[in-house]
Amino acid sequence: MHESDAITMVSDKDFPLKPFAGFLLVAPSLKIMYCPTTKVACSSIKMLLAKASGSYDQSRLDRLISPHMARSQTIHELGVSGLTKLIDMNAKQIDEILHSPDWLRVYATRDPLTRAYSAWENRIFSRAPGTPDKAIDLCQDQLVDGRVNITESFALFAKMISEQTNEFMDDHHFLPQSHIVHPDKFNYNMKVHVEQPSEMQSLVDEVNRRAGTALTLERHNVGFGIKLDQVCDQHTANRLQAVYQMDYESFKFETHAFPATIAPLVLSATETAMLRGFRGSIERLQAVSFTARSLTGFRFGWRQIYKSIVRNASFGKKYNDPQNLFW
Repeated sequence: MHESDAITMVSDKDFPLKPFAGFLLVAPSLKIMYCPTTKVACSSIKMLLAKASGSYDQSRLDRLISPHMARSQTIHELGVSGLTKLIDMNAKQIDEILHSPDWLRVYATRDPLTRAYSAWENRIFSRAPGTPDKAIDLCQDQLVDGRVNITESFALFAKMISEQTNEFMDDHHFLPQSHIVHPDKFNYNMKVHVEQPSEMQSLVDEVNRRAGTALTLERHNVGFGIKLDQVCDQHTANRLQAVYQMDYESFKFETHAFPATIAPLVLSATETAMLRGFRGSIERLQAVSFTARSLTGFRFGWRQIYKSIVRNASFGKKYNDPQNLFW
């Protein structure tokens, strides 16, 4: 497969599964297709593939204007990882990727409740950039004497996502894993559970074998170190299991029993103040990013107007290279 092959990108007609393939990534030099699922070690696996294929470009990090909570999260930018979207390949390439025995087609899964807590902690509790405002409005902090009650706040999230599910599903961090991976539609030949170290290591070994490298899996986005059983009782678990029932059916996850009641996990006054300060820094980060993108768009727009005027005034003699029309 050569770069020159990817001239005509695939159409919906030539690739009927295109509407379901938006998440799929390809590392062509390794012959690996990977479906990244949010909150399922996707940062770690993307970094592994990018470094193994030699496409990881750190030089772009300081030029990014999109908001990221941590440097490691920049791996989700295609310009940084160097990975390719499957839907940006042509029909011939896609057919080879999806059906050739030479290609590894892999996805990872994670216990639905653990993933749901991780998504809540990142998107709602931390106010990560891009979280839908409606989801945050529905899941306000539950307070005890002005301090955040994490247990009750997580319970409220479980209640809201079970009662108003659609308000959360615009954010793919809350989407069921089966709605991202679509195991019934794509010819995967490897599945790994992130809770099983041996399975994750088997993926690392296969990547290293194909790349001739000796990489290890890096840990990213470890969160606040709070365990699910510290904040989840059986009632909360039942609600979330109902929301993600299709994942239990698709991936044969086991359900777990939780206590009927648990002691509330409540932040101290100092920790609550620190949390609010952290959220404030995220808001400022988003504001700076928005301003930068607005200015970039403004400069880009005026540059195109200028080029159009010069191109017309010179009767097409200047700025007539199609590769330069948009830069």
